[in-house]
Amino acid sequence: MFLLTVIGSAILLEFSTMNSSIQPLIRETMLRFIVTSEHPHSSAALKLIQESIGCCGADGPNDYMVMRQPLPLECRDTVTGNAFFNGCVNELTWFLEDKSIWAAIMAMILAAVHTCNAVLGIVLVQALRREEEAMNRR
Repeated sequence: MFLLTVIGSAILLEFSTMNSSIQPLIRETMLRFIVTSEHPHSSAALKLIQESIGCCGADGPNDYMVMRQPLPLECRDTVTGNAFFNGCVNELTWFLEDKSIWAAIMAMILAAVHTCNAVLGIVLVQALRREEEAMNRR
């Protein structure tokens, strides 16, 4: 169990950090959403991601200009009106990295607690056996 938790935590951290294999997947998905932004599903997904994360395009606002798409309002700060500088690939990766670190820390703590419980359980069983043997000798 401990080993699986350590391996799972390592995999989680590897696939949710900067320059990991999740970044090309996010980039490809965001660019596909931009190209097909006339579809309601793509438009809603872009709006949700860009508004809630505070990002614009896959790598920044230039993605829209390169694809000759208008810059949506979701790409702009509601207070200043300026376009968000960072693209959603980096913003989502930073978001996932922050959350996955906490998940990995909690998993490692739980693995340590389970290991301690197993060790203490073995010690308790051995102590009970010794006590039982001592009682049988009397």
